[in-house]
Amino acid sequence: MRSARTKAKILTAAVVPLLAASAAVAVSAPQASAAPNGARSCTHPGWSDKSGAKGTAKGAEALVRTGPTDDCGIVATVGTRVTLYYHCWVKNSSGNKWTHVRIGGTQIDGWVYNARLDDGGLSSAGTKC
Repeated sequence: MRSARTKAKILTAAVVPLLAASAAVAVSAPQASAAPNGARSCTHPGWSDKSGAKGTAKGAEALVRTGPTDDCGIVATVGTRVTLYYHCWVKNSSGNKWTHVRIGGTQIDGWVYNARLDDGGLSSAGTKC
């Protein structure tokens, strides 16, 4: 039977190379590249909860994104039965208005294009992000 000290040495011998390998992977991971000239990029404007309003998706569904452009990643897809709690809105570089929302019953939040909201989303001066 092996002693506790021998077992600790064996464990250390097995774990240390794994830690070193994982550090190498993290260091050698590819870096994000800039968007090509003329291409839009995903922005992440600041937001705060300035509204008590809520709504739902217009039509079959709406995409909740990480930022207020179609170039931003999708956080979730919501249907018309899901309540969206509105926080504030922005106008993106294309002139389109987007509302920052939280999906009802979750802690998931993101941006929805106002045209995809049943009531057109937020757009009043007092609720601008």
